Amino acid sequence: MTSKIIKAGILGLTLLISAIVPAFSVPGVQYYISDFSGEYVYYSDKTFKSDSIVGFLYYDDNTYAARYYSAADSKTQTPERDITIYININPEKQHLELIGERIVGSTDSFEDTQVVNYLHDLLYEFTERRQKQELNSCEPVKSTQDFEQFGGFVTITYNALIPIFNIQSITTADTNKIFDVLTTGILTSSTDKSFTSFKGSRDIPSKKAHGKLNKKGVKTFTAEFEGQKIKIDDQWTKSMDNLWLLGNAALLTLNTITVPDAYKDSQEYFHALLLRKLSQSTEGSYSLWQNRSLKSQNKQDSIVNMFYQPETGDLTRDFKILQDMGNGTYTYLTMTVFESDYQVNKSYFNKILKSHSSKK
Repeated sequence: MTSKIIKAGILGLTLLISAIVPAFSVPGVQYYISDFSGEYVYYSDKTFKSDSIVGFLYYDDNTYAARYYSAADSKTQTPERDITIYININPEKQHLELIGERIVGSTDSFEDTQVVNYLHDLLYEFTERRQKQELNSCEPVKSTQDFEQFGGFVTITYNALIPIFNIQSITTADTNKIFDVLTTGILTSSTDKSFTSFKGSRDIPSKKAHGKLNKKGVKTFTAEFEGQKIKIDDQWTKSMDNLWLLGNAALLTLNTITVPDAYKDSQEYFHALLLRKLSQSTEGSYSLWQNRSLKSQNKQDSIVNMFYQPETGDLTRDFKILQDMGNGTYTYLTMTVFESDYQVNKSYFNKILKSHSSKK
């Protein structure tokens, strides 16, 4: 348990700092945040009778993937469907022009053919609609449009923190979210199967807490690292200069992020990039956007994410505090807690987070 939570915390920071060279993505789109190779997004899609998800993956300016997945459903008598189309496009064109395609998981059945056609339609429609939408910040933007595939007039919410088409949700006239973001992520290597393995986030198993923490009879002390301070107690053990562990239940790290030279003249953009990266899935661990929150004030961002690891059934609550120090650096706190432990000890962990401070 402990090794997994350490690996997740360190991997997230490593990816955040190293992945600083974006590409472009969808042709003809002016991006506020350009996409990175390997970024992907998944949505719940309620246009189908059975619970279905649709995802899009950006490899490079020539290559994309789109995937449809639905589990077997005895009520609707539908089998499991897992269909992925890999497409090559002409990046020199201002519209989406397919020049090659490979389909995986589809049979010759009418239903599978309909799914493939639907994925094609979404690729074309989302590209054309995103080309017409201007995004100049990380604030969500809503647009009312007539969209036949989703039943007529809908409201599309765009968000630059979501890759590829920047679509966060599509809501019908009766306020039903018919298409809604589930997770965003980035592949960590050529062997990372996170995109093709995702099957949604329903029915997450609940696990027992590692134990109730002591609230009395513990010695409190101040943990410090490069200008950051936070009050914890002797139930935590120091593993590295900037990393503390609470048994098998939680991890705490304090770090400093220096703005890369490439972004010295565009620090607002780099800040937006950080906000996107801090809510992304990593290998085998999926961020749940419907449980995500972001609060920003006084140049400080407080981000809470939930991460689900299907292989182990683990669910973690991840707290991040990002403080712009105004001198080309950010302080960066991460506290990751198994959700079962957080629910039993909410006041304990919230008190620790409130004690955090940063200074130059």
